[in-house]
Amino acid sequence: MSHLRPMTLLALSLSVLLAGCKPNAAEPATPTDAVPAAAQSAAPADAAPADTAVPTTATAEPQANCPYPEFETFLPHFGAEIALQEKATADPLVSEHVDVSEIEPKQVVEQIALADVEWPVMPDPASPRSKAREITTTAQGDGSMKVQFRTPDTSDQQSYYFAQKPCWQLVRKVDESI
Repeated sequence: MSHLRPMTLLALSLSVLLAGCKPNAAEPATPTDAVPAAAQSAAPADAAPADTAVPTTATAEPQANCPYPEFETFLPHFGAEIALQEKATADPLVSEHVDVSEIEPKQVVEQIALADVEWPVMPDPASPRSKAREITTTAQGDGSMKVQFRTPDTSDQQSYYFAQKPCWQLVRKVDESI
């Protein structure tokens, strides 16, 4: 019986340590918290597809379940497939545009619910109309990507910002046209 005591003491010590690691119920969950499969399947029917992505843990590969983990592969599909746009757009989507209805134009920032987004949310970079415009893709300092559609010598310019959450997702669009 005395040989079982060290195992019991070890099990008790581990359970105390693990109990201290549990998040406080009053604290919000962080993106690295694992989401139980039962909680995912119990999501409301009107939850946005972008919200159903399984957060990754620090040891898991971030793009493990992403159909297009590389941005260069993701972008052509996002531009051409409205179904992918619907799944890979943030809810709400941050939308910025210039309001020219007043004497002095001003920048307006809105948060658009996914249900109110007009599709397609971004033009297809491979379309003939888009090919007539300058399209640039720029990596941002925070790891996100900016795709800009621009017509030279005009104010016609739109920028689309994508972040990995954990898969690529459109999080912001900016229309700088006047």
